[in-house]
Amino acid sequence: MAKIAQTLPLQPVVVIPTERVATTAARGALPAQISHADGAFTAAHAMLLGAGLAAGSSEWLAAGLQDRLHEPYRTSAVLAEIRGQLPPGAAGATLSGSGPTVLVWAFDPVPCSAALAERYPDHRVLRLSVAERGAL
Repeated sequence: MAKIAQTLPLQPVVVIPTERVATTAARGALPAQISHADGAFTAAHAMLLGAGLAAGSSEWLAAGLQDRLHEPYRTSAVLAEIRGQLPPGAAGATLSGSGPTVLVWAFDPVPCSAALAERYPDHRVLRLSVAERGAL
């Protein structure tokens, strides 16, 4: 199996809110149809994600974090707040799965996670790492 990338150009930091969202409710918030423009926009940005990983480009990866298929319909106050004021060292943020967990993608996860922990003392803030194949 070929690897897309040896390392991630950005490091994930997660903010796990205290409230929960049922997956069925999150799926139910999605529209039955989307516009061609929203589909094309999201497909193009998904390609940027893959290209950013393959090239090791944090800029391309950060540019690919925008979504018009899921996030506009799955409201998240935490995601909106983080995007409105990115913490130091952050490149962008996305919902994790159906939400409400938010993935913050960081150039430098240390100041990013510290700022998020201070901003959200009631939520769990975790720096994630990617395990090497066979390390588990």
